[in-house]
Amino acid sequence: MKRVLALLCAVAMFGFIFNPSYVNASTVNPKTLLEKKFPRERVTVSKSVDLNGDNKKEHLLITESGNFYLINSKGVIVLIKENIISDDELDSPDIHIYQVSKKEKHVAVTFNYFPSNTQLDAYNYKDGTLKKKLSIMGDQGVKILKNGVIKQYWKNFYPEGGWKLAIATYTWSNTKNKYVGSGELPR
Repeated sequence: MKRVLALLCAVAMFGFIFNPSYVNASTVNPKTLLEKKFPRERVTVSKSVDLNGDNKKEHLLITESGNFYLINSKGVIVLIKENIISDDELDSPDIHIYQVSKKEKHVAVTFNYFPSNTQLDAYNYKDGTLKKKLSIMGDQGVKILKNGVIKQYWKNFYPEGGWKLAIATYTWSNTKNKYVGSGELPR
Protein backbone atom coordinates (compact mmCIF):
# COMPACT_ATOMS: atom_id res chain seq x y z
CA MET A 1 0.00 0.00 0.00
CA LYS A 2 2.84 2.42 0.86
CA ARG A 3 4.55 1.67 -2.47
CA VAL A 4 1.35 2.33 -4.41
CA LEU A 5 0.80 5.60 -2.56
CA ALA A 6 4.42 6.68 -3.15
CA LEU A 7 4.13 5.80 -6.84
CA LEU A 8 0.89 7.81 -7.18
CA CYS A 9 2.52 10.82 -5.49
CA ALA A 10 5.53 10.61 -7.80
CA VAL A 11 3.32 10.43 -10.91
CA ALA A 12 1.23 13.37 -9.71
CA MET A 13 4.33 15.48 -9.02
CA PHE A 14 5.85 14.58 -12.39
CA GLY A 15 2.62 15.58 -14.14
CA PHE A 16 2.46 18.90 -12.28
CA ILE A 17 6.09 19.82 -12.88
CA PHE A 18 6.10 18.94 -16.57
CA ASN A 19 2.56 20.01 -17.38
CA PRO A 20 2.83 22.60 -20.17
CA SER A 21 -0.44 24.28 -19.14
CA TYR A 22 1.10 25.40 -15.83
CA VAL A 23 2.78 28.77 -16.27
CA ASN A 24 4.69 30.80 -13.75
CA ALA A 25 3.48 34.26 -14.78
CA SER A 26 6.48 35.96 -13.19
CA THR A 27 8.88 34.35 -15.69
CA VAL A 28 6.88 34.98 -18.88
CA ASN A 29 6.52 38.20 -20.84
CA PRO A 30 2.81 39.09 -20.35
CA LYS A 31 2.44 40.56 -23.86
CA THR A 32 3.85 37.39 -25.39
CA LEU A 33 1.61 35.19 -23.24
CA LEU A 34 -1.54 37.14 -24.22
CA GLU A 35 -0.66 37.37 -27.92
CA LYS A 36 0.12 33.65 -28.02
CA LYS A 37 -3.34 32.79 -26.66
CA PHE A 38 -5.13 35.56 -28.63
CA PRO A 39 -3.08 36.11 -31.82
CA ARG A 40 -5.28 38.97 -33.08
CA GLU A 41 -4.79 41.05 -29.93
CA ARG A 42 -2.10 43.76 -29.84
CA VAL A 43 -1.18 45.13 -26.43
CA THR A 44 -1.09 48.94 -26.15
CA VAL A 45 -0.83 49.34 -22.35
CA SER A 46 0.87 46.92 -19.96
CA LYS A 47 1.59 47.18 -16.24
CA SER A 48 2.84 44.59 -13.77
CA VAL A 49 2.42 44.75 -10.00
CA ASP A 50 1.99 42.54 -6.94
CA LEU A 51 -1.62 43.30 -6.03
CA ASN A 52 -2.07 40.90 -3.12
CA GLY A 53 1.28 40.92 -1.31
CA ASP A 54 2.32 37.36 -2.28
CA ASN A 55 5.57 38.60 -3.90
CA LYS A 56 4.30 37.47 -7.34
CA LYS A 57 3.34 39.96 -10.01
CA GLU A 58 -0.03 40.17 -11.67
CA HIS A 59 -0.12 41.67 -15.17
CA LEU A 60 -2.67 44.17 -16.48
CA LEU A 61 -3.06 44.73 -20.22
CA ILE A 62 -5.24 46.82 -22.52
CA THR A 63 -5.33 45.89 -26.19
CA GLU A 64 -5.87 47.83 -29.40
CA SER A 65 -9.36 46.31 -29.65
CA GLY A 66 -10.27 47.77 -26.23
CA ASN A 67 -10.10 44.62 -24.12
CA PHE A 68 -8.77 44.82 -20.55
CA TYR A 69 -7.06 41.63 -19.35
CA LEU A 70 -5.56 40.41 -16.10
CA ILE A 71 -2.93 37.69 -16.08
CA ASN A 72 -2.83 36.48 -12.50
CA SER A 73 0.28 35.09 -10.79
CA LYS A 74 -0.67 31.56 -11.89
CA GLY A 75 -0.67 32.60 -15.54
CA VAL A 76 -4.46 32.49 -15.96
CA ILE A 77 -5.69 35.09 -18.45
CA VAL A 78 -8.95 36.77 -17.41
CA LEU A 79 -10.94 39.15 -19.61
CA ILE A 80 -12.07 41.91 -17.25
CA LYS A 81 -13.83 44.39 -19.55
CA GLU A 82 -14.39 45.15 -23.22
CA ASN A 83 -14.76 48.46 -25.12
CA ILE A 84 -12.09 50.47 -23.34
CA ILE A 85 -11.44 52.84 -26.22
CA SER A 86 -10.77 56.57 -26.12
CA ASP A 87 -12.01 58.81 -28.91
CA ASP A 88 -9.42 59.81 -31.50
CA GLU A 89 -7.27 62.82 -30.58
CA LEU A 90 -7.86 62.26 -26.83
CA ASP A 91 -5.55 60.57 -24.32
CA SER A 92 -5.26 56.81 -24.80
CA PRO A 93 -6.74 54.47 -22.18
CA ASP A 94 -4.55 54.05 -19.13
CA ILE A 95 -4.12 51.74 -16.14
CA HIS A 96 -3.58 53.25 -12.67
CA ILE A 97 -2.39 51.30 -9.64
CA TYR A 98 -2.83 52.97 -6.28
CA GLN A 99 -2.79 52.20 -2.56
CA VAL A 100 -6.14 52.41 -0.70
CA SER A 101 -4.81 51.07 2.61
CA LYS A 102 -1.53 49.78 4.03
CA LYS A 103 -2.25 46.27 2.74
CA GLU A 104 -4.43 46.86 -0.31
CA LYS A 105 -3.85 48.18 -3.83
CA HIS A 106 -6.55 48.89 -6.38
CA VAL A 107 -6.51 49.15 -10.14
CA ALA A 108 -8.35 51.79 -12.15
CA VAL A 109 -8.77 52.03 -15.90
CA THR A 110 -9.49 55.42 -17.44
CA PHE A 111 -10.46 56.34 -20.98
CA ASN A 112 -11.77 59.50 -22.60
CA TYR A 113 -14.48 60.49 -25.06
CA PHE A 114 -15.84 63.75 -26.45
CA PRO A 115 -16.57 66.39 -25.53
CA SER A 116 -14.43 66.17 -22.35
CA ASN A 117 -15.57 63.04 -20.52
CA THR A 118 -13.38 60.67 -18.54
CA GLN A 119 -14.66 57.20 -17.61
CA LEU A 120 -13.07 55.48 -14.61
CA ASP A 121 -13.63 51.90 -13.52
CA ALA A 122 -11.94 50.90 -10.23
CA TYR A 123 -11.26 47.30 -9.22
CA ASN A 124 -9.88 45.35 -6.30
CA TYR A 125 -8.06 42.03 -6.63
CA LYS A 126 -9.78 39.03 -5.08
CA ASP A 127 -9.71 35.29 -5.78
CA GLY A 128 -7.42 35.58 -8.82
CA THR A 129 -9.47 38.22 -10.65
CA LEU A 130 -10.47 41.86 -10.50
CA LYS A 131 -13.85 42.86 -9.05
CA LYS A 132 -15.36 46.19 -10.15
CA LYS A 133 -15.96 48.44 -7.15
CA LEU A 134 -16.63 51.82 -8.76
CA SER A 135 -17.66 53.10 -12.18
CA ILE A 136 -17.92 56.86 -12.67
CA MET A 137 -17.86 59.39 -15.48
CA GLY A 138 -16.53 62.87 -14.96
CA ASP A 139 -17.59 65.21 -17.72
CA GLN A 140 -14.91 67.61 -16.47
CA GLY A 141 -12.42 64.90 -15.47
CA VAL A 142 -11.52 62.32 -12.86
CA LYS A 143 -8.45 62.34 -10.62
CA ILE A 144 -6.90 59.70 -8.33
CA LEU A 145 -5.07 61.29 -5.41
CA LYS A 146 -1.92 59.79 -3.82
CA ASN A 147 -3.91 58.55 -0.81
CA GLY A 148 -6.28 56.54 -3.05
CA VAL A 149 -9.15 59.03 -2.91
CA ILE A 150 -10.92 59.51 -6.24
CA LYS A 151 -12.31 62.90 -7.29
CA GLN A 152 -15.03 63.21 -9.91
CA TYR A 153 -15.49 66.61 -11.58
CA TRP A 154 -18.85 66.99 -13.26
CA LYS A 155 -21.31 69.59 -14.55
CA ASN A 156 -24.24 70.24 -12.21
CA PHE A 157 -26.81 71.89 -14.48
CA TYR A 158 -29.17 74.61 -13.24
CA PRO A 159 -32.88 74.22 -14.14
CA GLU A 160 -32.87 77.67 -15.77
CA GLY A 161 -29.76 76.83 -17.86
CA GLY A 162 -26.05 76.90 -17.34
CA TRP A 163 -24.02 74.80 -14.93
CA LYS A 164 -21.52 74.88 -12.10
CA LEU A 165 -18.58 72.61 -11.43
CA ALA A 166 -19.46 69.92 -8.88
CA ILE A 167 -16.97 67.66 -7.13
CA ALA A 168 -17.73 64.22 -5.76
CA THR A 169 -15.19 62.39 -3.60
CA TYR A 170 -14.96 58.59 -3.33
CA THR A 171 -13.01 56.95 -0.50
CA TRP A 172 -12.43 53.22 -0.06
CA SER A 173 -14.01 51.67 3.04
CA ASN A 174 -12.44 48.39 4.12
CA THR A 175 -15.32 47.62 6.47
CA LYS A 176 -18.00 48.17 3.80
CA ASN A 177 -15.85 46.71 1.00
CA LYS A 178 -16.84 49.57 -1.33
CA TYR A 179 -16.16 53.18 -2.22
CA VAL A 180 -18.16 55.67 -0.19
CA GLY A 181 -19.13 58.88 -1.95
CA SER A 182 -19.29 62.35 -0.41
CA GLY A 183 -19.56 65.92 -1.63
CA GLU A 184 -21.81 66.68 -4.58
CA LEU A 185 -22.72 63.25 -5.93
CA PRO A 186 -24.36 62.97 -9.37
CA ARG A 187 -28.04 62.11 -9.23
